[in-house]
Amino acid sequence: MTMRDVFRAYYAPAGQELDALWTEGIIVLDTNTLLNFFRYTPSTRDEFLSVLESLQDSLWIPHQVGLEFQRRRLEVISNTADAFSKVKASVGTARNAVTGKLNEYKHHPSLNRNELTKQLDKLFERFSAKVDAQAEQHAEWIAGDGDPERTFFRISDLYDQRVGQGFSREELDAIEEDGKQRYEHKVPPGYKDANKTNGNEYGDLVIWKEILRLGEAMKKPVIFVTDDAKEDWWLIERGQTQGARPELIDEYWAAAERRIHLYEPLQFLKHAKERTQIAVSDNSLDEVQEVSSGNERARRVLHERREQLVQLREGQLRNIERHRSDGSTSRQRADMHTELAVLTEEQRFLETQRQVLEAQGRRLVNEVDELEPTYRDEQHMHRVTATYEERAAVETRLAHLAKRREALERGIREREPREERMAAVWERRVRAIDEELHDVSLALDELES
Repeated sequence: MTMRDVFRAYYAPAGQELDALWTEGIIVLDTNTLLNFFRYTPSTRDEFLSVLESLQDSLWIPHQVGLEFQRRRLEVISNTADAFSKVKASVGTARNAVTGKLNEYKHHPSLNRNELTKQLDKLFERFSAKVDAQAEQHAEWIAGDGDPERTFFRISDLYDQRVGQGFSREELDAIEEDGKQRYEHKVPPGYKDANKTNGNEYGDLVIWKEILRLGEAMKKPVIFVTDDAKEDWWLIERGQTQGARPELIDEYWAAAERRIHLYEPLQFLKHAKERTQIAVSDNSLDEVQEVSSGNERARRVLHERREQLVQLREGQLRNIERHRSDGSTSRQRADMHTELAVLTEEQRFLETQRQVLEAQGRRLVNEVDELEPTYRDEQHMHRVTATYEERAAVETRLAHLAKRREALERGIREREPREERMAAVWERRVRAIDEELHDVSLALDELES
């Protein structure tokens, strides 16, 4: 046997093996690659989808990918509109920062603060108006050429009779147990998702197991297109991606006796363009790269921030341990801390419940507006009323808890000696860190699901 035969995982496919991937292989796209179609402009979206439509006979979607796609598409569509409000918020922050700096020099002999403030106000007003106008254009685009429902149905049509069969509950439990062992020993894929908080830490492994099952049954090569740039899919040396993890290539070969090859979306589209002779503009290729790079930059920043928060949290906990009094805390103070912890959990639960009820109420009201007057029956109106009454009750309870929390915190402050007061400050910092850590983890989960 040749070196290429024995160590095939360390060689990129070429020649007949590469041709076989494209002529005989099954093409699998991961969840984020599919969700990116809601992030592309219409021209890029249409050209990329045209390429996929020409390759439809080779397409196949794992059940887990389809499930994640269905669950997340509305969130991705919504996030495209959120960008405008976030930009406006950052504009307000920048405006306040510049105004504050100008105010520091209100007695400057030559700096005309009033004139500069007027010009600043005009500048930010024009900018905000531009953002508002573009937000309106985006809404019109969503309703027209950018209609996400059209994109959704077009993607759905690609996979007619091409959806994998999901695993049973017993099989998923077995995969999870296997995943614990694999993750402990950093066996790809998926171990970089071990700290996910959305319950999908084994999602990549489930997808991989579906691909292995397909390969074992079909004995065909596979092209896997993924927008996940983490090291549990790719071999990365000094920041440079060298190719798929060798373990993945070997594991698929053991199941199918054929090759699996990984592409990032841009590289896949470039190769597919040449193979299919479908026209794809350079602008579309650039945009595919920009969207993937934007996702990766966001992932990198969020990962770095999460590591910073974990270190900050550990430092605050060490401070608390060092300065905590040696058992002199009174029972009353301990009870207040316990009540405060219970109260905090109830507040978090009720706040989530309030958001759910608010969304449910808006949906019901929208349904009322869409119904003909003759169809607005009492039962539907009763559901609207009941939902808003329930939300009001939750808000009343939240207000009561806020007052009780304020009283508890005031009582704790009054009773604690200086050391305990410092510990309380650190505990509040830990809570703030935990809240940001929760938000950062959720954002990462959304990007990496």
